[in-house]
Amino acid sequence: MTSVALLILSLLTIQHANSFHSLASPILTSRVRAASSSFLLRASTDEKNKEVEDDDVAVNEDMNPLTRASWYAVEAFGNVFGSDTASAPKGDDVDTDLSQPPKSLKEALRRIELDNERQYFLSGEVDVLAYDEDCVFADPFVSFSGRKRFVDNLANLGSFITKYDARMLGYDVSDDGTTVTTKVMVKLELNLPWKPVLAWPWGVTYDIDPETCLITNHEESWDIEPLEGVKQIFRKPTVKITGNKDA
Repeated sequence: MTSVALLILSLLTIQHANSFHSLASPILTSRVRAASSSFLLRASTDEKNKEVEDDDVAVNEDMNPLTRASWYAVEAFGNVFGSDTASAPKGDDVDTDLSQPPKSLKEALRRIELDNERQYFLSGEVDVLAYDEDCVFADPFVSFSGRKRFVDNLANLGSFITKYDARMLGYDVSDDGTTVTTKVMVKLELNLPWKPVLAWPWGVTYDIDPETCLITNHEESWDIEPLEGVKQIFRKPTVKITGNKDA
């Protein structure tokens, strides 16, 4: 899942690698070393090529090498230490069969609505079959195709969050019913000793193929600069979360 929280956590991972090494077991340390080597190699390649394509990943050419390395770093870090799979949604809507892809545009729209009610981007409870297998997932920094990678990233994100809260600010559907645009106020508490709280408006545009009724594009927008997000990590929390998840 592609979110600013992942980017910020990756920067922390790189910055505190030495202190982590002193506490980690030999096996764990070797895994982190291997991942770190991969991060540095990717960053070097990015700097030379300005644009990266790795397993259908395209990175914004304006992104500096550290930020590029950070994106890859957190994804690999999550793969090593994160959850194995995202949670399956409970499917408590009696009119919706989540074991099958949507059969109509109306159902596709309803399933996007249900995913947002579950706050899938934080809970990891995502309706996998609502997405095309080759759906493109994008944010201001990177884009890639493939729902499996997206689902894996969502599962890994949960390992870094202890509490969260999300409040819907806007939910718009296009006249033809093929595009949904959302805006959500997100608050999340990170799994760090001082329990920093990050908060910013975040949104997604979903494009639905009217022929297949599947989501083919999932594009995020962030109302925050990465540097400001990093600053939030080191500030004393000014808000509390009565969130949906406990560590």
